[in-house]
Amino acid sequence: MGRRYKVSMTCLLCDDTGWVCEAHQEQPWEGPHACQCGAAGAPCPACNSSGQDEPPRMPKGFEPDGA
Repeated sequence: MGRRYKVSMTCLLCDDTGWVCEAHQEQPWEGPHACQCGAAGAPCPACNSSGQDEPPRMPKGFEPDGA
C-alpha cells in the first residue's frame, strides 16, 4: 500500500483569507502577509469570486452593521 500525504492548498493571492487589498489585488488584506496601505478589502478573484446570486465568503469575525 502506498503512502498518503496530506497536502495543504493555499491561495497565493490571499493566503486563504478570501480577501485581497482593493488597491493591490496581488496582496492579502488580512493575516501576517497583509498589505499595509490601508485600502479596503475586496473578495479574492482566485478563490472567493462572487456572482449575482452568490455573495463572497465574508472574513472571519465579520458582523454586519445593525446586527
